[in-house]
Amino acid sequence: MAAVLLSNEQHQDVRVDTRASLEFGDLVNRAVLLSSEFNEAHKAFPILLFGDGGGEKLSAHAILGFDVDENLFIDDETWVSSYVPASIARGPFSLGYVRKEDEPGELADVNIMIDEDHPRLGTDGQAVFLELGGESPYLRDVRNNLRTIDLGMRADAVFYPLLIEMDLLEQVNIRITVDDERQYEFAEYFTIDQETLSALTEAQLTRLNQAGALGLVFFLISSISNFQRLIELKNDRDAPGQG
Repeated sequence: MAAVLLSNEQHQDVRVDTRASLEFGDLVNRAVLLSSEFNEAHKAFPILLFGDGGGEKLSAHAILGFDVDENLFIDDETWVSSYVPASIARGPFSLGYVRKEDEPGELADVNIMIDEDHPRLGTDGQAVFLELGGESPYLRDVRNNLRTIDLGMRADAVFYPLLIEMDLLEQVNIRITVDDERQYEFAEYFTIDQETLSALTEAQLTRLNQAGALGLVFFLISSISNFQRLIELKNDRDAPGQG
């Protein structure tokens, strides 16, 4: 990866192929989500938590399909979901943090970096900059995605330790039956322990709410119902004459 600072002088003519394809890593059956995405993502995907349950490297996964290299939310190289995970939508762009020399420990403004070796880059596709040098609508969308990632990393650092502290994680092995011949299991995942949640004190609920975590908890719970939608998409995709 050759990530460099994005500039309209150096990258004026760069275009980004935004098609969804295996070549670009879009055909995956799960994608990492940040908690800042739950508000939109829970409407489209089942969301499960993955990690060791002790708070180390705990993260959220949007479940996109059942089989390997299967993304049921892509049709004809286009996302058909109401939301695209920021980790995918950001394309060849990433965040660059530069520390201020005169203020150790403080972060300067977040910069946008571009991977000049990324397969999406070329002479066809979405323009990054306008002809006169301003940001294109596509780049503004990318900036919003990167802002979501930045906010999410900060929010996750508060959210997951709270779940651990309040013992709100429940390890689950979810078995999905599509039909008599096809069963899929999601093992070693975590979700919200609703029994523990219902037993929290008013002070604990207030603390969750003040931390911005209470809504996230309910987004995780409600997202599980999207497994039914995933089954419907799977059956539609595998129906005779489809796929």
